[in-house]
Amino acid sequence: MLSLAPVRYRNVLASEGGPIAQVEFGEFPMRGRRVFLANASLAPGLVRKGHRALFSNSAGSGMDPVASVARHKAVSEALERWAFYTTVRSERAAEFGFDIDPSTTGMSAFPGLVARSARRGAVLEAVERFCLMHWWEGLLPGQVASTDWPGVSAVAIEGPFGGVTAVVWAKSPWGGWVYGHAAEESFGAACNRAVGELARHEWILRSTNLNDAAGTGQPVTNIFERRTLFFASDEGHALFQRRIASPAAGAARRAEIICDREIEGPWSDYATVWRFALRPPSDGFLRGGERYFFL
Repeated sequence: MLSLAPVRYRNVLASEGGPIAQVEFGEFPMRGRRVFLANASLAPGLVRKGHRALFSNSAGSGMDPVASVARHKAVSEALERWAFYTTVRSERAAEFGFDIDPSTTGMSAFPGLVARSARRGAVLEAVERFCLMHWWEGLLPGQVASTDWPGVSAVAIEGPFGGVTAVVWAKSPWGGWVYGHAAEESFGAACNRAVGELARHEWILRSTNLNDAAGTGQPVTNIFERRTLFFASDEGHALFQRRIASPAAGAARRAEIICDREIEGPWSDYATVWRFALRPPSDGFLRGGERYFFL
């Protein structure tokens, strides 16, 4: 993938007239490997504010061994969120499948010369979420597999268009269980991406424990954060393990594409934003409560 981020993002900061208020970054421990984590915030008024007690309230995050790439990834995700919040509330929402799946699932932004790279990222995320939901609801089988990461186990779920989704988990040294999931063309590549997500959850769990011990913890109301805490518990992990031990009780219907197109808007001055969305098996991923594994 040819990224033109140094060119297309050269004026992306608000100080240069762009939509990004700021980008913060620093070194981040990814289970023994050093990477950089960046968080990008959008200028006021471009994104709907939501309360998060655990995860950053930034619009976009990016992780990479190269600091500049991590920053570019964070900016790309922030632009994607800008496109989402603008479009999901508009009269054009149904054109992009937001009437069926009003989430950022299957969205990707990429500052390339052509749309192909943005679409690839969107397809991979849509496949990941399709596999995860259908597996959790007992409609797709998953196979336990070993990984190259010490202490990290995984379930491999075959995707509807090829490739594989990896759902990984591990016991955190700070107590509790942490997870990650991602799709890629190979199982190894999917695991590497999923472990990045797992590492973020691990860091959040550590911070949460420290804040609780200090008496500075905040009430957790966001459903995805509540799920993070529930599945970190022994009760939540036992439920997760029961799903692993249970064979698929049904069959997933054929993947139905409800959107496969670019979302154009003012963000297009910086990157291509694409949405590739598949019909979900139910609305459980949004309304299934904290016991639904969709983090």
